[in-house]
Amino acid sequence: MLPNLKATDIIEKYINEFSEEFKSKKMTKIDSVEFLKLSKNLIAELTSKEIDMLVKTDDGTYTLKSEDTDELMHSRVGALTEGIEKFAIPSKVEIREDCDCNILDLCSGMGYNAMACLSKNKNCKIDMVEISKETLFLSLCLDIPLKEHEIIKKAYFEFFKNNIFENTDNKDNEDNENNKYINNIRVFNEDARIILQKMPDNYYNIVCHDAFSPARDPVLYTVEFLELLYKKLKDGGMIISYSSSIPFRSALFEIGYNVYEGVSIGRKRGITIAFKGKPIYHHISIQETCGNENTCNNNENNENNKKNTDNYENDNYELQRISDVDERLIALSSIGIPYYDETLSKNSEEIINKREIMREKFKDKLMVNKDDEYNYLYSTKRIKSGKIDEKLLNIQKNSKNSVECINLLKKELTNL
Repeated sequence: MLPNLKATDIIEKYINEFSEEFKSKKMTKIDSVEFLKLSKNLIAELTSKEIDMLVKTDDGTYTLKSEDTDELMHSRVGALTEGIEKFAIPSKVEIREDCDCNILDLCSGMGYNAMACLSKNKNCKIDMVEISKETLFLSLCLDIPLKEHEIIKKAYFEFFKNNIFENTDNKDNEDNENNKYINNIRVFNEDARIILQKMPDNYYNIVCHDAFSPARDPVLYTVEFLELLYKKLKDGGMIISYSSSIPFRSALFEIGYNVYEGVSIGRKRGITIAFKGKPIYHHISIQETCGNENTCNNNENNENNKKNTDNYENDNYELQRISDVDERLIALSSIGIPYYDETLSKNSEEIINKREIMREKFKDKLMVNKDDEYNYLYSTKRIKSGKIDEKLLNIQKNSKNSVECINLLKKELTNL
């Protein structure tokens, strides 16, 4: 879901005005009269009846209308509330020590996910990555009475000052040295695929993955990008995403993450939570144990985690095995073919087209000749309903976790 082009065009106009005023030394401070006036004018224009692109949500925060003006970039319940429920609480950021609180905030937008994490733990160290400078600038101009927003605004202001306005003739935003921490916040305005390659390995504890839907824009859901994220995560580090997309989860399994389903937040399906190795702060449902090479005993792991969460008000947050249907679709259906981007440079259309070709090849392998007619071995409908070979169902029933189940189902499928 992208912000409305009409809104970004208006914001761009104000960025240009800010740039000119900054060069003339009239707007060098965030609390200057000139900047406050510019901010007020931008918000007034976006919320005017004629434009009507900026909407105040129930928790007092703002969101933009999307390309489809009937949809918002965040839920009406509240943009900050959404960030707390989808990312801050599931990450258990509240109980983490400083050394376990390095956060990568992908597709930061107006900064609500970072604000949510800061509201739970003020000592978080956050790298914010957002490709739209218009969205960053809008947040800079908003007046939200939250101390966390003031922290984000200061970081955004310094970013614009150091990377956009003062370095117009010699812009080098790819250089991490230009992006210094401001109150534990760094801001990057570029393609996450480029930025992440410059980050240190084994560094992040939490990745807030808030990219657009993979069906429309899969560039940050490819096997190669998620593999790059895996390298940047510390052992026990986690990715949290609102997306429960089958090709997204399939890619995570292919790379070697331990993948679980979190609670459902405003949707029928739960969020996706994936770990590099075993979870450190989370309970695992009694139904399963960790499944990759970093295996763990479920009871021992939960007992260790209990020590970390004894005083945590949301200690009922338990990781669930993904659904039986999802396991079967990932292992047995062309829907489970992930997205690929070998060069980490392809656009959405190229990535989607490549996957469609791979899906057709996968289907061809599953064609069987019956009564001189070729049919698919298993249709998606049959896979979803569980009307498949009893041997496959028994594999699923007896598998201790999703990783084991999917690997065994894929292996057995080639023998049918």
